[in-house]
Amino acid sequence: MKLFILKELISSLLYSKVRTVFGVLGILFGVVSLVLIVAAIEGSSLQAKKVIEKLGPDSVLIISGSVKRGPRSSFQNLSLKDVAQIQKLEGIFALTYGIVKPTMISNGENPKFSSVFGVGENWFTSWNYRIELGRGFTEEDFRELRKVAVVGHDVSDFFWPGKNPIGKIILVGKTPLKVVGVYEKKGKTPNGHNLDNRLFTPYRVFDKTIEKTYDKVSVIRFRVLNLNDYDRIVEETRKILLRNHKPDEFMIITPVVVKKFLSMLSATLALFLGIASLTALVVGGFVLSSIFYVNVYTREWEVGLRKALGATKKEVTYFFLSESLIVAVISSVAGSLIGILAIKWILPKLNIPVVYPIKAFIIAPLFAVAVSLFAVYFPARKAAGFEPVRALRKKA
Repeated sequence: MKLFILKELISSLLYSKVRTVFGVLGILFGVVSLVLIVAAIEGSSLQAKKVIEKLGPDSVLIISGSVKRGPRSSFQNLSLKDVAQIQKLEGIFALTYGIVKPTMISNGENPKFSSVFGVGENWFTSWNYRIELGRGFTEEDFRELRKVAVVGHDVSDFFWPGKNPIGKIILVGKTPLKVVGVYEKKGKTPNGHNLDNRLFTPYRVFDKTIEKTYDKVSVIRFRVLNLNDYDRIVEETRKILLRNHKPDEFMIITPVVVKKFLSMLSATLALFLGIASLTALVVGGFVLSSIFYVNVYTREWEVGLRKALGATKKEVTYFFLSESLIVAVISSVAGSLIGILAIKWILPKLNIPVVYPIKAFIIAPLFAVAVSLFAVYFPARKAAGFEPVRALRKKA
C-alpha cells in the first residue's frame, strides 16, 4: 500500500515536470548557498587560527602604514633608529627588521620574479623559519658584509630542480649572491602571497649592492620573553614609535589584534551571508508555494475524484505535503552534492581552506524540508477544501 502511494506521488510529480523542476531548483539554490557559506565561514575561522599560530603568541609585529593609509603605503616610515630604541626594552628577544623589494633574480640563465629581503640578525629565529638545508646567517655574514643568500623552495626548485643549491650563485640585478641555505616550505599567506618565493640577504648587503635604504625598514619584529609583560612591552613600543612618527605611519600587529579583527570579520560574514542564504531558502519556499497553488488548481478534477472516492481532507492535505517532501529531499540531496563540488572548486580560488561542515549538511536539508512543508501547507489546505461535485465538473 505504501509503495503504491509512493509510486502515485512520483507519478504526480513527473506529470508536472516543469513545475517540479522549478520547485526543486527553488529549494536547491538555498541549500547550496547555505552549505557553501557555512563552509566559507568555517574555512575562514580555520585560516584565522593558522594565521595566529604563524604569528606566534609571543610576537609583536610592526609594519609601515596604517589601516587608513594601507600597509606600506609610506614604504619607508620605520627606521633603524626605531630598532635601536626598541632594542633597549627589557623582556624582549629575537628583535629583527627588514626591507623588501619585489624584483627579478636569475641564475645567469633563467630569470624569475621574486621578493628580495634585506634583513637584520635573528630574522629566522624571530619568524620561526627553520633552515632545512645549509645554514642561516652568521655574525660574520653581517659584520663582513658577505654576499650570501637564504632562499625558499620555489626559488631553489626553479633554478636548480633536483640539485643541491648550496654554494650556487644567484643574481639580484647585477649583484651575485652565494646561496648558503634553504628554509622549510611555508606555503602561502591568507591573501595569496607565496612565502616560498623569497630571497633573504643581510640588510647592509641589500643597502650597499641592491638598493639604497637610507637606514629605513618596512617591518620590525620581536618576541616577548614573559607573556605577563606582553601588554606593557606593546604599550612601551607604541610610545617609542609615537615619539618618532605620526599615528598613521605605522601599525602594531599582535595576536590579540588579529584575533579580534578576524572574529569580528567572521561574525559579520556569518550574519550577512547567513541572512543571504536563509533568504534564498525562503524565496525558494515562496516559489514552491506559488507553483503548488497553480498545481492545485490544474489538478482540481483529480482532487475531486479522490474525495468522491472517499479521501478525507486530511488525506488530501497529506498527499500534497508528501509531494513537497519528495521535492525537498531531492533538492537537499542534489544541493548537498553540488555544495560539495562548489566548496572544492570555489574556496581554493579564494585562498580559503577547504572545509566540509557536517552541521551545514544536516541543518540545510532540515531547513529545506521545513520551508517546503510550510510553503505547501496552505495550497494543500486549499485543495483539501474543494467540493467533490464542483471539482469533477471542471473536467466536464
